[in-house]
Amino acid sequence: LKVITAAQTTMLAIPVLDGDAKYTKKSHIYRTPAQRIWVVLLPAAATCLTDVWFQTAILSSAIGYDFVLAIANVSGAFLDGFFAEWESGGAVPNGSKTETLHLISEDMRASFLSTYTSWAGMVGVAASIAHSRSSFLIGLGYIIVSILCSFVAVQLGSDFAKYIASSAPITNTSYQFAKKAHHILHRFMVLLILYIIASYIYLDRGGTQNLIDGKNLVIASTAWNQLSLSILFAVCGAYAGNKVADDIAPKIFQGSMLPMGTLICNALFGLLGLSLNCMRLSDQSWEDSLLLRAFALNFCGAASLFARHASDNRQLYYGNTKGGVRLAGINITANILFATLLFWVALEIEILLNPEATNKKSGRVVRKLLKILERQREWQNTSNVG
Repeated sequence: LKVITAAQTTMLAIPVLDGDAKYTKKSHIYRTPAQRIWVVLLPAAATCLTDVWFQTAILSSAIGYDFVLAIANVSGAFLDGFFAEWESGGAVPNGSKTETLHLISEDMRASFLSTYTSWAGMVGVAASIAHSRSSFLIGLGYIIVSILCSFVAVQLGSDFAKYIASSAPITNTSYQFAKKAHHILHRFMVLLILYIIASYIYLDRGGTQNLIDGKNLVIASTAWNQLSLSILFAVCGAYAGNKVADDIAPKIFQGSMLPMGTLICNALFGLLGLSLNCMRLSDQSWEDSLLLRAFALNFCGAASLFARHASDNRQLYYGNTKGGVRLAGINITANILFATLLFWVALEIEILLNPEATNKKSGRVVRKLLKILERQREWQNTSNVG
């Protein structure tokens, strides 16, 4: 009797695809328990990149955080377009290295790029720019230029993936690279762990400055604690953002032609990203809270989906033959409107935090809202005493 190995059994279970078919995968076939660590490892690596190495570049050069964030968002959109082609099957692996790109594409988009880019951060930075330059239009221009550049970048990323992919017909032999690709992924996993450890060592040697001074807080304000909390909240934020976008929002907005999940994430977590400055309005000491900083910057930054918004528009534009342009236009307009509204609120808060350098007419709306909330609180306290 001919002995059939486990590997051959797996090969028999994989159907033969014709040359025009998409090279797709099923997560339960390719994923192993060890690979589930990607959902932690990739956001951690992205946080080390943005919070350690980008921070070092900002401190040691003349470039500002606004420029660094714009570069991160646009390059993230490029990578999202690149990995989206490998995930969807538009780009066909032609060797073990490209098969590796195919296998890790879903995790790269959901875990790494959602952390690496930040829609909430873009809104906050735009408000800071508008406040420092005393111009609403400059801040709004920062948002619009970032979004428009991301559209170009996501298309370039998609084209680059197709350029390096194979154009050969897909047969069972396309799966011959899978075993070696898994070995490459394991080596890459080890390299990422070493990279994260190196980031901690760099912090310990004083490679970057602490953003805040140490005080008698629940969690000591050290560089290690700051990075550890940032990683923890980024991992949770990446998971929460994708959970809302992929599972919760589609059930609420069934039948919608627009990607409402991305819109909801960007609006919701963009608003929650203002929590740090909102709390500083009542008490400046909230700025020293590592937990609140990690929530506002890392959790909300990872949960908002900047790169995915660019990919959504590209998919709408090319995926609908008749109404693609109209749907993409509606989606772009809706997201820009929500971003503008959040930007305006963030700017009002910035003005209230730094009233000495601003026009007296500015910040009136948020000030009135705060007075209303304060009066309501006083009324509740009075009624409770009575």
